[in-house]
Amino acid sequence: MLEVRLFGAGQARYRGQPLPGFPNRQFHSLLCYLLLNRYRPHRREHLAAVFWSDYPTHVSRKYLRDALWRLRTTLQSAGVPADDYLSIVDGCVSFSGVGPYSLDVEAFEATVTHYHDLASHELLPAQAAALAEAVDLYSGDLLEGIYDDWCLYDRERLRLLYLSTLGKLLVFHGIAGSYERGLAYGERILAHDDTREKVHRQMMQLYWQLGERGAALAQYKRCAQILRETVGIQPTKETQRLYQQMIHGHYSPSTPPLKCGRAALDRESLPTLAARTLQRLRRLETTIEEAQAELRGLQNLLSRAMAESER
Repeated sequence: MLEVRLFGAGQARYRGQPLPGFPNRQFHSLLCYLLLNRYRPHRREHLAAVFWSDYPTHVSRKYLRDALWRLRTTLQSAGVPADDYLSIVDGCVSFSGVGPYSLDVEAFEATVTHYHDLASHELLPAQAAALAEAVDLYSGDLLEGIYDDWCLYDRERLRLLYLSTLGKLLVFHGIAGSYERGLAYGERILAHDDTREKVHRQMMQLYWQLGERGAALAQYKRCAQILRETVGIQPTKETQRLYQQMIHGHYSPSTPPLKCGRAALDRESLPTLAARTLQRLRRLETTIEEAQAELRGLQNLLSRAMAESER
């Protein structure tokens, strides 16, 4: 069976043996694209434009032919029956999936979307356990280290899906009284985005329910410091009010500590969301500029090498 993991650094194995160099070669990136968009065929001109848009059409088509040949050759050299996984028919290319395979992204999405419409308080324990298995598949952002345009949208989409599922599990365990497990999911969210004020607030409540009042107050101070240093704002009035209730011993929840209905909206302030979004856009812009500079350097090296070979 062909086993492919696209979360994290990426890995592909066939009958237990790794595919050499995956996913860091161009033709491997082509396979990753086909896997992520596995439900439809792709015309050759489209694929050529996705991967080699900076080149004239005849050059990009040549690069695509070469990549497809290298991909088939690599699969076959690893003992993979290429025709069971790669379909090239009538000018279209697709991942056929005729042969048996496993794909972590597919398994993750199937489970998470299956329970998407269920609020945290509606989940049964078995359903929460299935979601827990799904989020454990997320070993890192999609294809870490690859910054091509075709990858960025799916990376962000899957990341948001992952974080929202962690949030659902956080709330589920808060309602179920398994506060330590809820806190663990909260920490996983903050590991990806520590400016999520609502998560800090939920964790304050969970610590309080555990009887760890010092930890609840420390969580507020952690939240305030992160927001101040990262986006230059203070916690919202809702979070400050919760902190004041706790510090003066006036907080005594008579209901489950976490809001869990479908209508429970995140009350983070617009300035928080705007500042966080702007910061991430700036990081993305820097990454794209660095990648473009590396590409120009590579093109210059190739041009010089070609010129020397023609002498």
